[in-house]
Amino acid sequence: MLCLLGCGAPQDGVYSLPLAQEPTEADWSAAVPLRMQAVGGRTSRRGLGDVDGDAVHKATASCHHGTQVSPVPVEVRAYHTGEKLFLRFVWADPTPDLGPSWEWDGAGWRAGGFAQDGLGVLWGESPGAFSCARTCHLEDWRMAGPRAIADYRMAAPAGEPPLDFWIWRPGRGTPEGLAEDGRLGPAGWEGDGPGELFGPNSVRAASGKPDAFGPGDRPWEAPPPEPGARAPGHRLVNPALGRLEVESTAHRRRGAWVLTLSRGFTGSDPGDVGFAPGTEVVFGLAVLDGVEKDHVAVPVPIRLVLVDPPALVGRRQGE
Repeated sequence: MLCLLGCGAPQDGVYSLPLAQEPTEADWSAAVPLRMQAVGGRTSRRGLGDVDGDAVHKATASCHHGTQVSPVPVEVRAYHTGEKLFLRFVWADPTPDLGPSWEWDGAGWRAGGFAQDGLGVLWGESPGAFSCARTCHLEDWRMAGPRAIADYRMAAPAGEPPLDFWIWRPGRGTPEGLAEDGRLGPAGWEGDGPGELFGPNSVRAASGKPDAFGPGDRPWEAPPPEPGARAPGHRLVNPALGRLEVESTAHRRRGAWVLTLSRGFTGSDPGDVGFAPGTEVVFGLAVLDGVEKDHVAVPVPIRLVLVDPPALVGRRQGE
């Protein structure tokens, strides 16, 4: 489970300015980003996630202690239309990991490896009540030779309502990936609805056979085979609307992921975070660089301020 940090004092924040329409690429280029660094954890680049094994809490990357991984630069921008919020995340990742996505190589379909990138957003209520101590818990620890290995899991505090949790990975549902809207409860991660949202896009998996994505397998759903054709590694099998409310678009640009997430101000699930002009919320941010649990994360809660259009006009008039 992702351990999204909210430790320490909040940064200044990212400001969501009002627009009359959905943001264009020109709008995104003009937006002032909040620049941060995601730290701790591991990346898909070997040797960067070595940890100090002389103490339990330093022997895991899960809660971002003790690793020497290079910080990952992250930028966040935001806009809103008065009815919908748009967030753009840009983070450096020179080694894209798409999971078992398919590509036509001219002779057949070939699946990638299982390492997969991604991004997670965990929503809180206020900076003072949102911290890693409340959601990231030591579950078990063990010795492996001279090293102590700790296992952490993510869970909302008992007796408190679940926290809204968005996660995106490439190659899920589409070649660019679909975001899933879920929540973090006392038992850990769960979707906003029953069942799995995605299943392997594999003829072997659909037929109940082993070695999905291996040699000789092919995608269950795919476009016509032609040069450059791609198919997602996981197809949408349970199109529950409440779990697909967070829309996503993603592409690569100069060694970085560029991901845009958007959602209406009000979600369909009672536990979904709400947005409104003139308010602010906080969130934790985790970046997965070809890993599942040992991600890197921004080590403070991030303030999202939705600027109210009348307040913005009044400020300009008073300048």
